[in-house]
Amino acid sequence: MHHGLIPDSAAIAVLATLIAQGATHRADAASLAEVRQNGILRLCANPSALPYSNLTDRGGLAGFEVELAEVLAHEMGFELGVTWVRNAGDIKNSDCDVLMDVVTSAASYDREGLTGPLTTHLPLRYSRPYADSGVVLVISSRSSVRRLEDLHGQKIGVMVGTVEHEWLAKHGFRVSVFASQEDIIAAIEAGEIEVGATNPVIVGWYRHEHPSTAVRIPDGYEPEPALRWSVSVGLRRADDALLAAVDAAVSRVVEQRIPAPIYAKYGITYLPPSGAGLQ
Repeated sequence: MHHGLIPDSAAIAVLATLIAQGATHRADAASLAEVRQNGILRLCANPSALPYSNLTDRGGLAGFEVELAEVLAHEMGFELGVTWVRNAGDIKNSDCDVLMDVVTSAASYDREGLTGPLTTHLPLRYSRPYADSGVVLVISSRSSVRRLEDLHGQKIGVMVGTVEHEWLAKHGFRVSVFASQEDIIAAIEAGEIEVGATNPVIVGWYRHEHPSTAVRIPDGYEPEPALRWSVSVGLRRADDALLAAVDAAVSRVVEQRIPAPIYAKYGITYLPPSGAGLQ
């Protein structure tokens, strides 16, 4: 089982960061009746992308996406089946019904004048949000930065070509560009930079796997509104009845506060859906 951060190749392909557009669904939409007949809700997930998902033997960590999808499937009265795919392109030819941690089309990109991240055009429908996500500051132990206003001209590490890269540059912040979020954390650990901007999932998992690290999110840090969004279940070819069933299951699971301990198992702080940011 892989320990540490997600490999660079997996980080690019990991389905948890998938941003999909194109909400139209095809005429051959998967129906709730068909899922009931099979008794299985099928998830697309990456087989080697902890903390999101992982093909593992019994007793290992399956990933918070897989664990949460299993809870949702059971809430609907189904078993969870997993179709393992390594990149977004493979999803198009897969037989899965759902994807986890999907960010819907981001209206706030237009408001902010941003291009947005690379988009994978998949015919998805979206459940109601079940969590918030986004981009947070990550700092070294020697840094006094607690918010963006504390930077005072120093550079902030960003992954090239991301929304945070574009937004920070647009707002006059100095950036130091890296190929991956993992490289940003490594540079902070090595003392090359003091501050970076990453997904909180990456930071949480790193701290989980490296408990002695001083790299952290500043206490009480609130992401910028343009860099915070909600995530949903993405449904492929779903009919109205299946979408409604997923929505109902998401509502019950969130109300019962089930996601928080699942996220915590991987060192991640669960943020309930606020409806803020990108939707």
